[in-house]
Amino acid sequence: MKSKIVFFSFFVITLSGQLFGQVSEKPKTTSYKIQFDYLSDYIYNGRADSIKYPYQITTASVNFANGVYINLGADYLLTQGEKRFDFFQLDLGYEFELDKKWTGLVYGTKFFYSSQSALLNGNISTDFGANMNYDAGFIQLNNSLDVFFANKADLQWTVGFEKDFTSEKNNQKWSFDPGVYANISSLNYYESEVTRRLRPKNPAIKAATPINVISTTKTNQTGLKLMALECSFPISYENEHFGFSIYPTYAIPYNAISTTTTIKNQANNNTINTVNSTPYSERNLQNRWYVQAGIFLKF
Repeated sequence: MKSKIVFFSFFVITLSGQLFGQVSEKPKTTSYKIQFDYLSDYIYNGRADSIKYPYQITTASVNFANGVYINLGADYLLTQGEKRFDFFQLDLGYEFELDKKWTGLVYGTKFFYSSQSALLNGNISTDFGANMNYDAGFIQLNNSLDVFFANKADLQWTVGFEKDFTSEKNNQKWSFDPGVYANISSLNYYESEVTRRLRPKNPAIKAATPINVISTTKTNQTGLKLMALECSFPISYENEHFGFSIYPTYAIPYNAISTTTTIKNQANNNTINTVNSTPYSERNLQNRWYVQAGIFLKF
């Protein structure tokens, strides 16, 4: 609880500083957007489930004239036999521009998952973060720092280099923005998710499980770890009212996560058994291509 309060205070102070510290810019107008995307597979920190998880994503957005934005997203799982709305997310953020070279944003996200969701990050309930970009002309430096809250808090740092190639004419804009990013994270989210997956879900099995037996899963790695390198090649087009984007990404995972599950007698806390519960997918890390493509309407 203390860590949440400290970070929320930092979030508010940072937002206030940016509100008063930014230089004046041309007035913006409030705009509305609805976007429909297809995601070929859900990849998180270079990891994917053994089962493919494609999604249809619908996002409604409001971007206010002062730089504040609100997004509401609904992610519909398309896996055969598991089709459902798997999770929703609500984003609130503030975009700012310090000068022609420095831009950034601060944001918060609340996640709402289906009880059947099996996402690798499905125990993360809330995210607070900040992003800062520096345009050096020949290349752009991108930094994001996030704090995720699950059973325990996680820190994630994403750093990368981008190069924006843009062509604008008569309210039409083409962009090609290739980039390379490193995802560095702690692993509490993974630990809590593996623990949740190992709990019996079948009511009959759950009822047959001795009530005095408890299992705990721990990752064998501590601290921040390089989780993945991602190379992305996004292409987008937009005009005054319409646009589309294609976002292919190649993910290279690093630092396989091993876990150990300890089964104890709850009555006397004696250990009954200790097993290596490392998932097959983590013992066999693979590089992966995935793509997100969609269209959007602006008002």
